[in-house]
Amino acid sequence: MKKIKNKKGSISKLRVFLDIFFFVLMVLVLVPQSTGIALHEWLSFVITIPFFLHLLLNWNWIVTNSKKLFSRKIKFDYVFNWLLYIVMLLVTVSGIVISEAALPSIGINFTITPFWTMLHNASATLIIVLLGIHLALHWKWIVATIKKLHLVADFHHTKQLLKIIKNQRLELFILLVVSVIISLGIWLVEFTNWAENINLNNVKNKVESSKKFPKQWLIYVLPLLKVSVFLCVPALITGLIVRLKKTKK
Repeated sequence: MKKIKNKKGSISKLRVFLDIFFFVLMVLVLVPQSTGIALHEWLSFVITIPFFLHLLLNWNWIVTNSKKLFSRKIKFDYVFNWLLYIVMLLVTVSGIVISEAALPSIGINFTITPFWTMLHNASATLIIVLLGIHLALHWKWIVATIKKLHLVADFHHTKQLLKIIKNQRLELFILLVVSVIISLGIWLVEFTNWAENINLNNVKNKVESSKKFPKQWLIYVLPLLKVSVFLCVPALITGLIVRLKKTKK
C-alpha cells in the first residue's frame, strides 16, 4: 500500500514539473512580439513535447472517461479537455502553415493565406481562455501538489519520464496517430468554400504600424496584458462557479 502511495505521489510530482515547464513555454509562445517570430515558432514546435507527455501521463484518465462516452456518465471536464486538445491542434497546424522563419529556414515553405492567419490568431486567443478555465478546474490539485513539492529535492522524479515513455510506447503512438489524423482534417479545411470566401473577402489595411504606435514599448506590453486578462478572468469566473456549485450542494 505504501509503495502504491509513493508511486502516485512520485507521478504527481513529475506531472507538476512537466506542467510548470509546459505553462512557462505556453506563456512565451503566446507573446511572439516579446520573443520574436523565429523563437516563437521554434518554441511552438518544442511545446508539443510536454503537450503529448502531459496527455501520456493522464492516459488512464482518458481511457476511463472515454469508456463512459455512451453511458450518459460523461463529465464536463472530459468534453472540455477534448475541446482544449482540438484547439491546441488548431493552433499548431495553423502555426505550421503560416511559418515565416522556422520552416523556411529548413527549406519548407507554405503559401500564407488570410484564412490560416485568421484561424491561428483566433485559436491562439481561445486557447488562453481555455487554459485559464483548465487551471481553475484543477486549482486544488495544483496547490496541494505544489505545497508538497521541493524543487531541488524532488527533481529526481523527472527521471521516471523515460521509463514511462518506454512502458507506454503504444499509448504514445496512438496519441500521435490520432493527432496526425485530426491535424490532416484541419488542414483539409483550407479547401472548403468557407476558407476560400475568407481569402477572397479579406481586405488588407495598408497602415504603417510605426505611425500607429508612437510608444514602441506598447508592442511588448499589450501582448502580455492580453495573456494576463484572457487567462485570469476566465479562471476567476470558473473558480467562482465551482464554489457556488459546492455551496448549493
